[in-house]
Amino acid sequence: MKDKTFRTKILILLSFITIFNGYVLGDITHWRNNKITERPMRAEIIQKIGSDKGNERFLKPRSFAIDRNGRIFILDSGNSRVQCFSKDGKFQFSFGRAGQGPGELTDRASNIKILDDGNIYVIDKMSQYRINAYSAEGKFLFFGTTKGVYYDDVVLLNKTYYLSRILLQEDFQPIDICRTLGKVDGSFGVFIDPAIGLSREVSHLPNPEPWVNMFIDSNFTNLIVDNKNEIIFSQQNPYRLIKYDSGGRVLKDTVGDVDFDTQQHCEFTVGKDGSVSVSWPSAARIFHMSLKGDNQLIVPFLDPEKDFFFIDIYDLDLNLISRHKMPYSLVDPRKKEYLNQVIIDDNNNLFCLVVSKEYPPQLVKYKLIFDTGY
Repeated sequence: MKDKTFRTKILILLSFITIFNGYVLGDITHWRNNKITERPMRAEIIQKIGSDKGNERFLKPRSFAIDRNGRIFILDSGNSRVQCFSKDGKFQFSFGRAGQGPGELTDRASNIKILDDGNIYVIDKMSQYRINAYSAEGKFLFFGTTKGVYYDDVVLLNKTYYLSRILLQEDFQPIDICRTLGKVDGSFGVFIDPAIGLSREVSHLPNPEPWVNMFIDSNFTNLIVDNKNEIIFSQQNPYRLIKYDSGGRVLKDTVGDVDFDTQQHCEFTVGKDGSVSVSWPSAARIFHMSLKGDNQLIVPFLDPEKDFFFIDIYDLDLNLISRHKMPYSLVDPRKKEYLNQVIIDDNNNLFCLVVSKEYPPQLVKYKLIFDTGY
């Protein structure tokens, strides 16, 4: 009898610990009929940056980054510059200019990252084939030449750079290791076909080379380093997260548990003259990951019909903690707007880089409000 009572007490204690840990992480996983429950959220606009003012007149901005002090760095690619704004949206300073010299940028600069060394890195992958490094105040420091290789993303771990990209080749390894920026010392990673059989289909086209590179201008891949010195990799399509150690060994491979197709299907048409055209059916989109605090991975994504915006929250072992959902009201379809990038910070602020072919681009900051009822 005493043993039974003791076991009962232990089970109750373990249940309490499990529930408590769920609250510490910010939520508890909700399952209904073996499927996670989508909890509602909403977004309230706090701030907008982008206007007809000189310092806010962005042209084809491709990316942005937020430092530990909340400063916002917008890669204003069309103007070959980076604009820095304070946490409350006031212009601070600018750096970079058009050109091919040290610290200069083209109008095709594609991604801006703030790495663990505190420096700002800008990937200029089209005609420059290089990555520029700047101090936190925008002073040019050095660059690494990527020798004709197009990279999407870069992270720094143990004084080593890891860079990601995609080629539609079944044996392709998406992550390069560079102890010196630009000099590849090794490669690793699992090839993820954006759609099943897409790389094989491309290989059989009359002139496959341009299509092997078809995603090079879209910031298609994403890297993030967690506090356990592990690297997490994702793509815009499909919804799949792979965690590696610093040597490239796979630690966890997780497929997003959603009830719609997250692949990027492409339809090729070959003309009588051998020319190839491609159409892109509407697809889901997985945005770049964010780290919240030091124990949560945030993965935002859209459904294929672009009706709903979702946020999945994982622990650092890639176990899904919670899922949140709201109508996709972050852009205005009448203005032909779309999102280039989103970031979610530790204070549940959602930053969206909104671009349109007809209206001035803007960085819009929202406050996310989650339904925490159970």
